[in-house]
Amino acid sequence: MGGAISLHAGDNRLSLRRLIDQGVRVHSIVSDPPYALTSITKRFGGKNAAAARTDGNDGSFARLSGGFMGKQWDATGIERDPEFWRLVYEILLPGGYVFAFSGARTGHWQACAMETAGFIMHPMHGWVYGQGWPKPTYIKGIPEQEGWGYGTQSQKPALEPIYLGQKPFSEKTGPANFLKHGVGAFNIGGCTIEGAGDEDGRKPTNLILDGSAEVIDLFPITRSGAPGTIRKGRNDSATYGAESRAPGTPMTGYGDEGSAARFFHQFPITEVDYQWAIDAGVIGSDLGDAVIYNAKASKQDRLGSKHPTVKPVALLQYLIRHITPPGGVVLDMFAGSGTTAEAARREGFDCILMEAEAEYLDFLRSRFVLSQECAIGIDTYSRVKETRINSTVSKLDTTNVAYDDVCLLDILGELSAVEVGEVQVPDTLRSKSAYDLTELLS
Repeated sequence: MGGAISLHAGDNRLSLRRLIDQGVRVHSIVSDPPYALTSITKRFGGKNAAAARTDGNDGSFARLSGGFMGKQWDATGIERDPEFWRLVYEILLPGGYVFAFSGARTGHWQACAMETAGFIMHPMHGWVYGQGWPKPTYIKGIPEQEGWGYGTQSQKPALEPIYLGQKPFSEKTGPANFLKHGVGAFNIGGCTIEGAGDEDGRKPTNLILDGSAEVIDLFPITRSGAPGTIRKGRNDSATYGAESRAPGTPMTGYGDEGSAARFFHQFPITEVDYQWAIDAGVIGSDLGDAVIYNAKASKQDRLGSKHPTVKPVALLQYLIRHITPPGGVVLDMFAGSGTTAEAARREGFDCILMEAEAEYLDFLRSRFVLSQECAIGIDTYSRVKETRINSTVSKLDTTNVAYDDVCLLDILGELSAVEVGEVQVPDTLRSKSAYDLTELLS
């Protein structure tokens, strides 16, 4: 039974390189990278709005600002960097899959970067939810016209892309690759949708619902054919709804009826979840920005998290179970509130977390202290926090260690970039790896 969680503080690119150099490989990746969701109003109207760029990205919508909810990590561009995704590609076993959330408006950049890095891009999954809120730019002073609404340029968001990439096989066939690496196939049997009249359930789809009334009401009431029904003349035709089977072969049927939403997985959001978002005690008061994402996780899922894009644990459990083999290791390069780790723990998988933001590192420690079943692999991080800053700098100054390899700034969270930069290391030593902080501080 797995469930061990290791936390790597600092720049995830450095952490990825370190693990790759050490020969570490993972079986699956489920992560929620930055979406680069910058607010147009904040871009042009804020006191710190960035100047228009002239390096090939010019245009009225090409300014950069603080990112989603003012979070700087949402405007780094890492999600669209093929070199970053190449590191992700390298640490994944051949045939392994990656589920990566993205934004409906900006996700194409991420998908292109993943494909450029070498991933085979499979059909996108979509998470449909009913609690989004439009963020339009209202144009005042224009007379209303029939069919023109109020001059907005933004619809209510209801779909979040989940891109699915796969590292190509190292072997000639899928079975041979699976036998060698243990990855390269979906866990269909463990992810079926419960259906009346069939013990095995319906096959999983690439559409996932949040179970809200707003979403379920969009689906019509339908009735499935009885199990074993033979639809003569349609099995071998190109007719919509036909199956590619020989004539006379029984069609798949379940004999049930109800909302067509039953054909898809649902991860319901309760009244407690919704009220938790409205109360805004842990997500701030700017619900105009926050409600699109925050209302999608329950109070128990959030556990005091202030991370603005936390996902329901049940959704992450499904994604992890879908692509991770028994005994596998899951990677999340953007840990945030640690939902992926909690989901992996519940499914019995080990999980590697990476996080650079000090506030989230502290929260990750507190979150998993609450779970007695977790084995938290952050002993090094704890030891560094207990070490005096001055003595640490002194040791780094006299040890053959490059400060950028150690990620001192991100781990301690107590030194400014200038102070870290003042740690003198000979250029001849900068190519050396020194990743074991436990040995360094002993």
